[in-house]
Amino acid sequence: MSTDSKYMCLALQQAHFAIGVSRPNPPVGAVVVSNGIVVGKGFTQAPGNAHAEVMAIKDAGPKALGADLWVTLEPCCHYGRTPPCTQAIGEAGIRRVFYSHPDPNPAVRSKSKEILEAAGIEVFEGILSEETNRFYEAYDYFVRNQRPFVEVKVAQTQDGFIAGKNRERLMITGDEANHWTNSLRSISDAILIGGGTLEADDPLLSLRGLEGNSPERIVLVGKRLLSSRYRMFHEGKKPIIYSEVPQKEIEEIAEVRLLRGNNFLSHWTQIIDDLSNRGMHRLLVEAGSQLSKLIIDAQVYNRFHVWVSPKRIGEGLPWALTIEMDPSEKDQHISFVNHKFNGK
Repeated sequence: MSTDSKYMCLALQQAHFAIGVSRPNPPVGAVVVSNGIVVGKGFTQAPGNAHAEVMAIKDAGPKALGADLWVTLEPCCHYGRTPPCTQAIGEAGIRRVFYSHPDPNPAVRSKSKEILEAAGIEVFEGILSEETNRFYEAYDYFVRNQRPFVEVKVAQTQDGFIAGKNRERLMITGDEANHWTNSLRSISDAILIGGGTLEADDPLLSLRGLEGNSPERIVLVGKRLLSSRYRMFHEGKKPIIYSEVPQKEIEEIAEVRLLRGNNFLSHWTQIIDDLSNRGMHRLLVEAGSQLSKLIIDAQVYNRFHVWVSPKRIGEGLPWALTIEMDPSEKDQHISFVNHKFNGK
C-alpha cells in the first residue's frame, strides 16, 4: 500500500466512527501527519461540535505546525454551526492538505481548494477515491435529492427460497456474504425489516464484532400487533416501529410512528420523508418475501443486492424474484440499480 493510501485509510477508519454521530452532517475522518508519523486523528462530532479536521488538529497540538492533513471529504469553507475548517487549517499552520472526496454541497465544492491554495497551502485530491466514492455515495445522493439512498438486500438459495417450509429460518449464506452484510450495516444510518421478518427471526440487527456505528433499527409492521417479547425491544436503543395501528404493548419500549394513507406507496413515502427529516443518508432494507415484492413493484429503491447460495432446499418460502446464477460452490452476489431513483 502506498503512503498516500495508508494515511487516507487511517482517515477513513476515523470516518466510520462518525456514522450515526455527525448526522445530518457527513461522517468525516482526518489524521495529521508530521515527518511520517501520525500525530493527530479525529472524526466529526455531533452537530454544533467540532468537525474531523478540527478534532485531528487539536489532537496534534503544536505538532500540527508544518504537518500534513489527510481528510476523507473536502474541508468545509463556510460558516454553519461552527466556523469553517479551512480557517482552522490555516491557523494551525498545516503545510499540505490531502482530501479524497469532493463535497457535493455547492457552498463547498472546489471553493475550499481555492481558499487553501490562496493561503499558501498545497492541496491534493482524489486519494483512495474508489473507496470514498462508495462511502459517500449516500451523502452525495442526500445532498442532491434530500432523500436517503435506499439499498435492499436479499439472500436466496440456488432454487429461489429465502426461508424454509413454514418460514423456518435458514443459514442461507456463508462467512463472505455475512461479512459483506455486516460491512454494509456499518455504513448505514438505519436498517429496516418487515414485521414478518421480526416474527420469524427475532433479530437484533446489530453489528457483529465491528466498532462504531449502531444503525437505527426500523420495523414496518402494517396491521400486526407486536408483542414485547422480541429481543430488539430490550437491547440497545429503542427501535422505530411504523404501524397502521396503535401498538399499546410496546409504546414504552419503542418509538411507534402511525402510518397514514391506505397503500404501501403512501406509507413508504411517509417513512422516507420522516427519515429525510432525521438527516439519514443511507437506509438498508433487509427484505423478506412480502416486503421485497412491495418494494420491487413500487420501484422505490436505489440499489438491490441479491446473494445466491449454492444450497438447494427443494421447497420453502420464495420471494419476489428468482435469480438464476451459474452453478458454483460458493455464494454469489449480484446487484442492480434502479435508474429512476439513481439521483442526479
